[in-house]
Amino acid sequence: MKWVYPDISGDDVLEFSEQFRLSYLFTSILLNRKIRSKDALDQYFNKKLHSLYDPFLMKDMDVTVDILIDACKEKKNILIYGDYDVDGVTSASVLYLFLKSMNESVYYYIPEREKDGYGVSKEGLDHAIELEIDLIITCDCGITAHEQVVYAKEHGIDMIITDHHEQSDSLPQALAILNPKRKDNTYPFRDLCGAGVVYKLVEAICKTLYGSTEKAEQYLDLVAIGTAADIVPLVDENRCLVREGLVRIRRQDCRVGILELFNVCKMDSQSISVINIVFGLAPRLNAVGRMGSASRAITLLTTDDRPTARQYSMILHQENEERQKVERKVTEEALQQVKDKYRKHLPKAVVLAGDWHPGVIGIVSSKVKDKIHRPVFLIALKDGFGKGSGRSIRNFDLYDALSHSCDHLGGYGGHQMAAGLTIKEENISAFEEQFIAYANEHVSNEMLEPAIYVDANIDTQDVNDRLMKFLHDMEPFGPENMRPKFSIKNISVFNTTLLKDKHLKFAIKGENGSINCIGWNMLEQFELIMDPSQRVDMVFVPTINEWNGVKRIQLVIKDIKPSIDGRDKRQ
Repeated sequence: MKWVYPDISGDDVLEFSEQFRLSYLFTSILLNRKIRSKDALDQYFNKKLHSLYDPFLMKDMDVTVDILIDACKEKKNILIYGDYDVDGVTSASVLYLFLKSMNESVYYYIPEREKDGYGVSKEGLDHAIELEIDLIITCDCGITAHEQVVYAKEHGIDMIITDHHEQSDSLPQALAILNPKRKDNTYPFRDLCGAGVVYKLVEAICKTLYGSTEKAEQYLDLVAIGTAADIVPLVDENRCLVREGLVRIRRQDCRVGILELFNVCKMDSQSISVINIVFGLAPRLNAVGRMGSASRAITLLTTDDRPTARQYSMILHQENEERQKVERKVTEEALQQVKDKYRKHLPKAVVLAGDWHPGVIGIVSSKVKDKIHRPVFLIALKDGFGKGSGRSIRNFDLYDALSHSCDHLGGYGGHQMAAGLTIKEENISAFEEQFIAYANEHVSNEMLEPAIYVDANIDTQDVNDRLMKFLHDMEPFGPENMRPKFSIKNISVFNTTLLKDKHLKFAIKGENGSINCIGWNMLEQFELIMDPSQRVDMVFVPTINEWNGVKRIQLVIKDIKPSIDGRDKRQ
């Protein structure tokens, strides 16, 4: 991989190092995250709930609050319409629990991926009609539901939309629309996920009814999970919401369903991180929506009964195991299709289609994208129709690509890095041609080269407890605030072993003895580090590994290559 270092001048680092009263290395890390003032520094490390933006700065918030307070007072039938991913079920759970505390006549509906498709469906609206619903509130969907809003209105149902996806040219004619990405919105932070938008709504209602947002804070566990799982930028409000939500989970001041889900994951809730959510909780919460009904995730997240929570956490766990089997099969078939279809001449974007389970194509498209480093769309076919899910590479806007390639689509939605579509099977070839043509114009050869972004080149003596304390203070990590990666150059390794025939384990000399290193799935580099005369350069993430109650620094290797002998390679 190409190693990319920050384009920051040494003079800038020295200037801000003095201003921040931090070391050269720590200042470099912060400047790489665009922190260039004392105010930005204070907000980064110390932003608290009381300093979040006023929820009433969001367009239509005042209207939405008035409608919901009146609807609850009048005991109107309210339906929370969520989505089947983690953001959708957590945001729907927050709003359901909160409004249910004010009005018993509150229900929820989560669409089924295969039956309803993405977004607000006619099937879901017909369900609302049967329940004699007066008001529907969407969570994490609805920003393009023009026809659905009209259909609901024709049957006497009003709609409020809460969403965070990109809008089309016009907005649906709903009573109110809460979305920080509205083209006419003036809210200071546009990168909230669906759960974040709902939290702002709950904040606003609490502020109106109680003069304080304290009652909203009980839902931060769900908001943190939804935000972390949706891979939105972990900056500004998102960073604060996730950090405070993690604090509540660590002290077990959270839903019993979350604690039971940790139990089946064999994870310790007291040391939860964003990584635990993304790779532990989220796949299980997603699995029931991918393989069947996501409403089971809502049951888990809203129950107060521990036996029920235990039962449903096991259901989610079992569904995830089944999802993994299906995912492995589809991944193998998709990668084989890449080889058969394109041979050695890969275009700048790839479209694949097959008789695949629609519940796993998003995950698989991400895996294929990582493998070939190109924007990828996977389309699951059934009865002449396809449902597609795409993943993008850095600096390529997938949603914009669909906007310019939509002549043959039934519908589409999403954002820069991930998007979905519906299409007739007969139109796939024409769409592929348009999509690749757009990619040819917007994807440079440099963008196709796999790269790893390194915060700084350091020496082994820099890997110490002071660095680990600083990294701990930088948490939570996520998009736009990724865990820092460092490089060390021209070093020798020792005690090299191979774990399970695929993982590298070795050590390097540190400030106070040896530092253990682990390289997951790096078998191809085994021969390189087995040569005692070969010095190497490596990129790594420093972590804390605990074994038998002893905590030690461990470097997780991201890339490794031979050093050029006799040359000073420090940058």
